[in-house]
Amino acid sequence: MKTLIFITLFLIFTIHVNGQNNFGSLSSNYTPTNSLYINPSSILDAKVWLDINLFGAGSYTNNNLVYLRDQRWYDITKDVIKDDIRLTEDDIGYNQGKNKYHAFNKSFATGPSAVWSQGNHAAAISTGARSYLGVRTLPEYAGNYIENGVQNYVLQHDIDYTVKNLKVAALGFGEIKGTYAYTFFKSRQHMFMGGISLSKLFSIGGGAMNIYDAQFFVDNDSLLPIAHLEADAMYTPNVDLNPKGGWGLDLGFTYQKMKGNARSYFPNSKKMGCNSMPYLYKLGVSIMDIGSLKFAEGDYLFSGYDFDNYDWYNYSNQDVNDDNFTTALQDAESAITQGQVRKQNKIRLPTFASVQFDYNLWASKIYVNATIVQGIPVPKRRFGIRHANSLSLTPRFESFFFDFAIPFSLYEYRYPQMGASVRLGPITIGTDKLWSWIKTHDIYGADIYVHVKIPLRYNPKCRSRMKSSRGSRSRDRSPTKCTI
Repeated sequence: MKTLIFITLFLIFTIHVNGQNNFGSLSSNYTPTNSLYINPSSILDAKVWLDINLFGAGSYTNNNLVYLRDQRWYDITKDVIKDDIRLTEDDIGYNQGKNKYHAFNKSFATGPSAVWSQGNHAAAISTGARSYLGVRTLPEYAGNYIENGVQNYVLQHDIDYTVKNLKVAALGFGEIKGTYAYTFFKSRQHMFMGGISLSKLFSIGGGAMNIYDAQFFVDNDSLLPIAHLEADAMYTPNVDLNPKGGWGLDLGFTYQKMKGNARSYFPNSKKMGCNSMPYLYKLGVSIMDIGSLKFAEGDYLFSGYDFDNYDWYNYSNQDVNDDNFTTALQDAESAITQGQVRKQNKIRLPTFASVQFDYNLWASKIYVNATIVQGIPVPKRRFGIRHANSLSLTPRFESFFFDFAIPFSLYEYRYPQMGASVRLGPITIGTDKLWSWIKTHDIYGADIYVHVKIPLRYNPKCRSRMKSSRGSRSRDRSPTKCTI
C-alpha cells in the first residue's frame, strides 16, 4: 500500500505544478516569453513589440518502469477534484524486463516576465521557479525489488548483483533571468542573430546519489553481504530559499532566410514604415542551462563510501537516521565525510543542446517546426541531472489572437507522444501527452501546462503612424468632385 500511495501522490502532484519542453507553445512568433527557454536569440523579430507574462505553470513526468493500467488523466483529475480517488494497488503495473530503467520530471511556475523586441535589439526579464527529478541507469533487477520488495521475494535471494554508474538527483530553485539578443549581420535575404541569458539562481532544496560501483549478494531476508561499494550521496534536510544558489547561462544563435531585403528591415520599429517582413525559414542552435545549483555550508549533508567486504545484517529493517539518511552504512566506512564527487555542495543543472528549424508553409499563418533536444551527460564525479532527449515535429497555425499546434515527439528518441496546444487571446493551455488525457490506456507519465499573458502587438510610435497611413489611404480612395 505504501508503494501505491507514493506513486499516486507523485504523479498527481506533478500534473498540478507544470511540460517537458512545451513543444506546442514553444515556437510561436507571438509568444517570445516562451521561446526564450529553448533559444535566447528567438525573441528577436517577434510579432509582438512587448509580451508580458503574468503567470505560467506546468509539469512533465515520464518513466519506463511504473505505469497506471487502463487509465486516463481526465478521469483521475476529475476524481481528485471531487476528493474521490478510486485508484487501488491493482491499478499499478510494472514494466519488467528492461535492461535499464529511467525517470524524468520537470515542473515549473513562471511569474511576472516581459520580452521587448524592436529593430536589431531585444531584451527580456523573467522570473519563476523550476524543479527536476532524474533517475538514470537503474538496473533491471531493481524493477523486481520495487514491485515485490527484497525481503519476501525469495526468487531474488542467493544471487550476486552489480550496479554501475547509477545516478539519482532532484533539485528545486527560483530564478531571475535576464536576456539580451542582437541582430549582428544582415545582407540581402539573410539575417543572423545571437542571444544570451544569465540567470540568478535561488536554491530551495535538492539531493543526489551516485553509485559508481556496487557488488553485493542477497543471502536471505536478513543478510546482505556487500563485496564492494563506491558511492556518494548528499541532500538538503530543510527547504530554504538561499540567494547564493549560483548562476545559469543560455547561449543561442538564429539564422533567418527572409522573403525580402533584410538590410532595410527593422522589426517593430518606425524605420521601414513599421511593416513586418516574413521569413521563409529559420534555423536556430542553442545550449541551455549551463551551470550548477549551489548550497551553502550547513544547508546540506554528505556521505561518501568506498569499502569492501561488509556484512549488512537486518538490512530490510534498517533504522534510518531521520537527521541524515545517507549514513545508513556508516559502520562500514571510516572516512564518511570524504568522497569521489568533486564539489559536494553543487548539483549540475540539466544542461541541453538544441537545434530548431521553423518553415513558413503558407501566408505567415501556417508553419511547421522541427526541434531536437539533446541532454548533456553529467560528468562521472559530479552530482547532476541529465535532461531527457527528444525529437519533435510541430505543425501550427498562428495569429495575434489565436494559435493552434499539434506536436508529435519522441521522448528519448524512441517513445512516441502526441500533444496539442491552444492559445486564445492571452491564455495558452497545452500538453505534450494528449492521449494520456483523452484515451484510456497504460499511463507512464503526464504533462500539462498553462500560460497567461498580455501581448502588445505594436510599438506605440508605430500605432500612431499606422493610423495616419490608414487615414491617408482612405482619403486617396474617396471620390473627387468635378466642376465644368
